[in-house]
Amino acid sequence: MKLKAFFHERINKLREEILIPGKAKGLLISRSDNFSWLTFGARNHITLNTVEGVASLLITEDSVILLTDNIEKERLKSEEFYSDIWDELEIIEYNWWEGEEKLLSQLSIASAKELISDTGRYDTLNLNSRIAPFRYTLVEPEIETYRQLGKDCDEIFWELMPKLSPENTELEVQGMFYEALAKKGIEPLLTIVFGEDSSTRYRHNLSRNISIGKRVFVSICARKHGLVVSSTRSALFDVNAEITEQHRKNCYVDAVAIVNSLPGKRLSQIFLEIKRAYEAAGYDGEWKLHHQGGLAGYNPRELVASDFVDHILAKGNAVAWNPTITGTKSEDTVIVGEVPEIISFPQNSHWPAVELRVNDLTIRRPDIIVL
Repeated sequence: MKLKAFFHERINKLREEILIPGKAKGLLISRSDNFSWLTFGARNHITLNTVEGVASLLITEDSVILLTDNIEKERLKSEEFYSDIWDELEIIEYNWWEGEEKLLSQLSIASAKELISDTGRYDTLNLNSRIAPFRYTLVEPEIETYRQLGKDCDEIFWELMPKLSPENTELEVQGMFYEALAKKGIEPLLTIVFGEDSSTRYRHNLSRNISIGKRVFVSICARKHGLVVSSTRSALFDVNAEITEQHRKNCYVDAVAIVNSLPGKRLSQIFLEIKRAYEAAGYDGEWKLHHQGGLAGYNPRELVASDFVDHILAKGNAVAWNPTITGTKSEDTVIVGEVPEIISFPQNSHWPAVELRVNDLTIRRPDIIVL
């Protein structure tokens, strides 16, 4: 199926399940995650930290209209949209100093008060909680994009981690990853570096101006075409049998989460298996010190797993589990299917693997390397 067909399939689903039941004249899509999902990767954001973008898609019963100011129109056409999707849009451009709300007030289609949205802007009814689940199941063109992103991230880890030394500061390492990701057109939503000190102090260490010391692990959330890969790699500068053993037990917990990431499983069920795995590894209670990850895709985590999150996994979902034991972490991004596919640690990765047998499946996890 071509992208244009997938695009129309998504538009029709929004019409049938959101617009028409909402008895509105139009659905305004402005969130960056929804915009990228609907367009297969187009960016309506400028800054990396924004939730809402500078262009919107207005979906009516018989049209899809791109609302964009005079600053962004040409960039969106030339750099962001696939041509076969752009050709399906009606384009309405407005002057940046007049704004989207004024444009809507002038359109004969609908006034703002007759719209529903994914943001609640202009006092519209915010239905994002109903729209978000549509993002969760990816189709093959998205999965191919995701695979390539995962492969790129894995290669960056293999390129950079062996270059590190104990004297590097966490901030220096963070900068190295920023540069490497940017060279591949990947947006570094998160790059955090855990040196010897930080790895035992903080579960979310915002990189500091201190030397990494005798060991390090680096965690990234890396975005391209709207999709976000989460991944972590670990290294020692001296042999440390205790940390190596702990890392591998940490990998076991991750492997249990991955092997249970199957169609039909509830996130709450997987969370229970994760807790049992911690106990089996000899680290009962460590799960209380950090969230364990969950559903991924157009956000680093679409849903964080807990006892109370009963989302049922389906083929084409993505998950990113991140179990931690104080001082170690294991994390990668996985496509849900009959056999889970670890896209950010592909089979041909150069990174050494530890193989774990869980539920009759062999799960490969990145080992901790000695530099």
